[in-house]
Amino acid sequence: KTSALIVLYIYIYIYSKMILIRSIRPNRWPSSSPLLMHLHYSSAAAAQAERTIREGPRNDWTRDDIKSVYDSPVLDLLFHGAQVHRHAHNFREVQQCTLLSFKTGGCSEDCSYCPQSSRYDTGLKAQKLMNKESVLQAAQKAKEAGSTRFCMGAAWRETVGRKTNFNQILEYVKEIRDMGMEVCCTLGMLEKQQALELKKVGLTAYNHNLDTSREYYPRIITTRTYDERLETLKHVREAGINVCSGGIIGLGEAEEDRVGLLHTLATLPTHPESVPINALLAVKGTPLQDQKPVEIWEMIRMIATARIVMPKAMVRLSAGRVRFSMPEQALCFLAGANSIFTGEKLLTTPNNDFDTDKLMFKVLGLVPKAPSFSDDGAKEFEGENFEEAVSSSG
Repeated sequence: KTSALIVLYIYIYIYSKMILIRSIRPNRWPSSSPLLMHLHYSSAAAAQAERTIREGPRNDWTRDDIKSVYDSPVLDLLFHGAQVHRHAHNFREVQQCTLLSFKTGGCSEDCSYCPQSSRYDTGLKAQKLMNKESVLQAAQKAKEAGSTRFCMGAAWRETVGRKTNFNQILEYVKEIRDMGMEVCCTLGMLEKQQALELKKVGLTAYNHNLDTSREYYPRIITTRTYDERLETLKHVREAGINVCSGGIIGLGEAEEDRVGLLHTLATLPTHPESVPINALLAVKGTPLQDQKPVEIWEMIRMIATARIVMPKAMVRLSAGRVRFSMPEQALCFLAGANSIFTGEKLLTTPNNDFDTDKLMFKVLGLVPKAPSFSDDGAKEFEGENFEEAVSSSG
């Protein structure tokens, strides 16, 4: 009940502010009016959201620019994230993705958060690559439940030297695309030629998260460098595959590191098509098992800031969503999230199942986003939706 009341209050705040900005004519009020003083207040979130709406995506963000947006009062940040979101997207549409761990455990890397590392005693048994029949069955189940993107993850450092497995994956990608679904893979580091082969069979997107800021990264992972991650993103981008890259909050990082992550993503040559925002789900046996859960306000700050600085990206409410109530998730969608992972597992950790998400869509009035290759009306909507984006200056 408490969280529902908080959401109701915030909705009232945001929509009353929209109405206020649309309806008040300054010459009808004295300059000392509290209403006009409210209108004249301009946070960094307000100023940057207005610029984003006016100019569209840009890659010249400074770290200080993003920090000032991130540090804006949370209600103002939420409002202006929603403002940009309504301008750039159909605000009711949410993309549904399903992620399958089709090669689980036994990874040689030392990612501090990951139960699939062979270095930690998490009780997870290593498994070989799933066969084609099992993978296609999982994809069909996801499609029938409403997912439009099927993502496959392998617990590998890289695909080099795995020619047989890689050829199998190429076959999986092609057959899932033939089912009418978008396909994403996360297979670790990727070489340029492998990216080209994945593009040839129809891969929609490739996920390779940066995880955190460059500065904090060595405290989380030592077996792969930050620049190696950026190089994989470069190979994916140059092959013409959509880049999916985001990070994790709750690793023990400072807010400055969250800003640093967003700055790196927002200054890539092209913004990622998808930006997953993960909240750490601490797993017993990993070095980060005692980390405190992420608060909803931390997620809202990340999502709204990501929306303002990368307006066209699909901002994905990813790992950790299972911990948030429906009203709390509603705030995330309002702030600018427009994609989720649905299905009872997210690789090896718990997630919201299909039925729970169907109920949430019904209650919140959300509608599933169609696959990108069949979404012919998206650009038309963006033009029509300009009026939804109310200028903060009145």
